[in-house]
Amino acid sequence: MRIAVASQGLDVASKVLRCASYMCYRVDRGMIVDCQNMPNLSLPPAQLATLMKDLGVTVMLAQTVEPSARAALEQAGIEVEAGSTGTASGAARTYLAHTLAGRDEELEAS
Repeated sequence: MRIAVASQGLDVASKVLRCASYMCYRVDRGMIVDCQNMPNLSLPPAQLATLMKDLGVTVMLAQTVEPSARAALEQAGIEVEAGSTGTASGAARTYLAHTLAGRDEELEAS
């Protein structure tokens, strides 16, 4: 799994398409094991989605997501989550904590 966070410096950016860069976190067994920073190339939404898909991104986090970016990312099979705040690494860890908690709850319900 790879989580991309639209970033402005070390913090979560307000918008996916207008961020300075994307912090890409590689996750293995529920833990962040690697981080790479990719500058925003100001690509159109469809090309951004293709690039993210090619990089193995499965989740995109930001404060807000433009409708065109959401549509392109979701069409590429990338989960889009708005409402992230704070540091990019904190947002990725929070997403993982909620995801893992949700999976545990689903397993207990089975």
